[in-house]
Amino acid sequence: MAKILIAGAGRLGLPLALALSGAGHEVAAIRRGEPRDAPGDIRWYRLDLRNPAALQVLDRDFDLVIVILTPAARSPEGYRQIYQEALDNLLGSLESSRGRPACLFVSATSVYAQNRGEWVDEESPTSPGTYNSMSLLSAEEAVLGWSPNPLVVRFAGIYGPDRMRLVRQLEKPLTIQRTPAAYTNRVHQEDCVGILRFLAGLQLGGRNSHRIYLGADHCPAPKFEMMSWLARTAGLPEPLPLDVAEDAPRNKRCSNRRLVEAGYRFSYPDYKSGYRAMLQGGRPDPDGRPG
Repeated sequence: MAKILIAGAGRLGLPLALALSGAGHEVAAIRRGEPRDAPGDIRWYRLDLRNPAALQVLDRDFDLVIVILTPAARSPEGYRQIYQEALDNLLGSLESSRGRPACLFVSATSVYAQNRGEWVDEESPTSPGTYNSMSLLSAEEAVLGWSPNPLVVRFAGIYGPDRMRLVRQLEKPLTIQRTPAAYTNRVHQEDCVGILRFLAGLQLGGRNSHRIYLGADHCPAPKFEMMSWLARTAGLPEPLPLDVAEDAPRNKRCSNRRLVEAGYRFSYPDYKSGYRAMLQGGRPDPDGRPG
């Protein structure tokens, strides 16, 4: 069993910490506040990564560090503080006589600027055009250059029981581009945790043949199509269609082929299975396979 540090035990990191601890790993977790009813078999560090002095209490002999950062403010300064300063503080504090640990970093598909509905994968060029995507790409490069055994997972739009933004948007009149089709890429929160646990297993077992993976479900979909289905399923007003010029932005479609070929099996392979389970309070088929 491995000694694992999770830096950022929030909506993804907390269930991941519980799952890894339940599997027998020795788990430590960092968050700004200790969770209520925290299990005693996880070591909690209540600290702010932006404060380098606070990191002196950390152990130095982890086998794997999983980094799941969230900016305190959605602004250039907020992203700089967390993805540059805080990350630098964390990595600098983990130097030890054993050498640097494996590192798994959570990024996002926003590092791709493709906007014509084209497919992208891990080999597609990145060309971020916003401050948040530039910060993410810079952080990726820092991790890939620092750890002798690094992995980066770029998650698509995350949804789940406590991430109902798209459903709430439908509670008011909403107009969405219908033609040309503008795509949306989704991944369920439970699959994010599953993917992180899966990739951690690859790293700890020395079985990761790639350094970057895309974390998206099997079915990128036109947003108008998805939101119309979601409105009907939730009993909300359907969005109004907007037809615009052919050269209008269309976003991109994210391929998860590398992740699936590595062996990961999705609990929610598409947005319909994920949102239907959320709206009905159901659970996925535990033996579900990619669709």
